[in-house]
Amino acid sequence: MIVPAHDAAAIERSALAAPDVVVLDLEYTVPPKGKEAARAGVAAWVKQIADSQREVFVRIDRDTRWADVRAAVARGIQGILLPGPEAADEVADLADLITTMERERGVEVGSTELVLMLESAQGFWNIASIAQASPRVSALGVGRIDLTMQLGPLPQDEFRLYRFLMTRTLVAARMLGKQPLGACWRPGSRGGVANVERTARAAKEARLMGFTGCVCATAEQVAPVSAGFSIA
Repeated sequence: MIVPAHDAAAIERSALAAPDVVVLDLEYTVPPKGKEAARAGVAAWVKQIADSQREVFVRIDRDTRWADVRAAVARGIQGILLPGPEAADEVADLADLITTMERERGVEVGSTELVLMLESAQGFWNIASIAQASPRVSALGVGRIDLTMQLGPLPQDEFRLYRFLMTRTLVAARMLGKQPLGACWRPGSRGGVANVERTARAAKEARLMGFTGCVCATAEQVAPVSAGFSIA
């Protein structure tokens, strides 16, 4: 579940939804004027969430990834979620910075995972090399917003090649031993703000394709996502 890293109340409330993973966000949900405060406080939130026995990731902003990683790597962190990678050297360079920060912060070297959310035509084209750029890469996911902007929406409110790109991500993840993340959002479902019924359906259809989980944008989506990805 994505939670704005600058919003203390939202972070505290996230525990009530009981997500498998809390993703502290330094990207879209944080307004520009809140970025510095979010970075300043993110390490403390990582420790607090980890101390409560919940996995915690930090979603960084690709444009400010260096500052975001320096702020985020702290004791208790499970991993970094990187949106929109496009080339292998971008991932490798970021992995090197994570290693440096682990050593400085007393975090076990190599323990911080990288989850890659593909959001561009170039990223999907280079998916195999990107996924193999670092042994830290543990999962591959499908983004939506930037893809829609690049590839264009269809009249039915869906963006082009969605099923193909999900399949490409799934094949690459299975081939390389990474976790595939994504949901099969139908036209008009609005993805991150979809209602409970549409969220459950998107999760179930993704599970049937072979995906193992997805990112939630609201607390209301946690339960239907869990149900949709349940084998039972």
